[in-house]
Amino acid sequence: MKKFSLFLLIMGAILFGLAACGGAEEEASTKDEAKTAETSTAASDVEEYTITATNWDFTSDKELTIKKGTKVKINLVNEEGMHTISNEELGIDLKADAPSEFTAESTGEYELICSTICGATDDHEAMKISLKIID
Repeated sequence: MKKFSLFLLIMGAILFGLAACGGAEEEASTKDEAKTAETSTAASDVEEYTITATNWDFTSDKELTIKKGTKVKINLVNEEGMHTISNEELGIDLKADAPSEFTAESTGEYELICSTICGATDDHEAMKISLKIID
């Protein structure tokens, strides 16, 4: 009888865990669908960039060269570690899963830096990605 009770307890815990995981997946799927709908209704003049952060490095899905006056949306994806991106001059304070939007108003070359200390000083200070705003 004890073995059967233990078996039922374990099975119940497994089923509860599976149900909880499924709920999170469904919620994430709903959020993704909402983001897709939001993106498709956004103005077509918005340039969107995704920056991927790994330990001590940023990479972008395309070169960050933007024409002055363009509305820009930047997404941050953390593949390794926890990182953020900021640039005070442009008003960028970007965290993963919270895109930053701004209008490129001043020409020049700007550095987007990791504003969360994520390792040794030398490694952390190397976490930069260049953004150029041209005429």
